[in-house]
Amino acid sequence: MSRGRPKPETMQRIRSNLLARDGGMCFYCRRPFTDDEPSTFDHYIPRAIWRTWRQRNLVLACGPCNNAKGDTLPWTVAALVLRNVRHGVEWQRACGLAA
Repeated sequence: MSRGRPKPETMQRIRSNLLARDGGMCFYCRRPFTDDEPSTFDHYIPRAIWRTWRQRNLVLACGPCNNAKGDTLPWTVAALVLRNVRHGVEWQRACGLAA
């Protein structure tokens, strides 16, 4: 599964897998999904950054949480990226690769 949206039967299989993995609750607010508040797919790392439909980057979210998150990168991921960038710079300096 790469750039294009998967076929409907594949989407249903992904949804079932995510419901089982995450316990049938919104990944962000942990409220259970209902008929009035169904699950929506959310790309944890925004699709604008990582254009994939791989399950490891998908979560199920309620509509309000998905809309609130939008195309932003969750702070936990952003913090890891920044930490790794800083660590990489420190590593390069230690190896004499950076000025």
